[in-house]
Amino acid sequence: MADTEDRYLAGDVDFESAAADALGTPSIDRRDLLPLLRALRAAKRPAASLPAHEADLLDVGGAPESLLALATVVADRTARMRRLLDSALTVGQAAERLGGVGPSRVRQRVGDRSLWALKRANRLLLPAVQFTDDGQVPGLDAVLRALPENMQPLSIHGLLTTPQPSLVVDGAPTSVVDWLLTGGAVEDALSVVDQYLTA
Repeated sequence: MADTEDRYLAGDVDFESAAADALGTPSIDRRDLLPLLRALRAAKRPAASLPAHEADLLDVGGAPESLLALATVVADRTARMRRLLDSALTVGQAAERLGGVGPSRVRQRVGDRSLWALKRANRLLLPAVQFTDDGQVPGLDAVLRALPENMQPLSIHGLLTTPQPSLVVDGAPTSVVDWLLTGGAVEDALSVVDQYLTA
């Protein structure tokens, strides 16, 4: 951090890179900083606090007490969501990736939940994590169908990409996606989903 701070003050590092380093995230977009900057403004004026009902909702959800801590969480979440969307495939790209099937087949698979898609501005975007270079991660369709329909996108992404203690490849915990890519049993991946949903 000290090195980044010195480089920022010398003009060698831009504001977004310095902020990403300070927040401990790999990268941050200028738009991701708005919640943080608003919280800094609110922190300067202690009288500007959240309404009681909003504070209660945040408490129930386990949100941090301080506005600055909350803004940091929101900025990190916004940056992760932006990365997820920026790397997602369009319906046409997904159709190509799946061996040249038609866009209607991709939409049909989104409908039966064997493909994961996010709707943004009347478009479907399919997160890249579910695809290989020439298809879908083997067995992932069963995992996707086992997830609740209302599960948050970042929770799905985290479940699919975070190393799991019960999925071990070459002596190291691996993610659901990597487990399936190495030929791991779909049943074991589904067991991880069950444990996650139970917790």
